[in-house]
Amino acid sequence: MVRALVVTHGSIGAELVKVVGLILGSVDGLDAGTNSGKSAVELSAEITAWLDSSPEPALIMVDDYAGSCATSAQLSCGKAVVAEHSQTAVICGVNLAMLLGFATWRESCDYEELVRKIVQKGREAITRVGCS
Repeated sequence: MVRALVVTHGSIGAELVKVVGLILGSVDGLDAGTNSGKSAVELSAEITAWLDSSPEPALIMVDDYAGSCATSAQLSCGKAVVAEHSQTAVICGVNLAMLLGFATWRESCDYEELVRKIVQKGREAITRVGCS
């Protein structure tokens, strides 16, 4: 089964994971990490260790494309031993809709379809709903 790590500035990722749990119940394989108080080397080491903890396909969802979380995630994908033998993707711009989609679709979609659907769902969630 595909697993996911949400890596963000501050506690945003942990809160998003917590809200997914409130809505859907606990989701095994959905974890959160933060860059708070960590150097890029420390954060990259934590992500690499998470990747290496299981051979299952993995997604790393980060908050900002050009930030330290994304950079550390990309570096980790190149360092992880287990990840080299499984599918791994870094997706930027994480939001609640993406995480709910992940939890809902990960058992029914193949890996590449899951990644595509999560990115699409994230984009669809960003829309103007009212006020002039």
